[in-house]
Amino acid sequence: MPTWKCTGTQVTKEKAEESISHLKNACFGCSTHSNDCSIAKAVGDITSMIKESE
Repeated sequence: MPTWKCTGTQVTKEKAEESISHLKNACFGCSTHSNDCSIAKAVGDITSMIKESE
């Protein structure tokens, strides 16, 4: 089960994927990407969390 490193909370893979979907919906669709984007960082962190649990 994936663990959110910020709090040590275990979540289901489905809940993590749902969170990714919500974050992607929150994306502003900028024409250029910045590594400082907190939305993209959160998606990356959750994706990594899922991969680490497999």
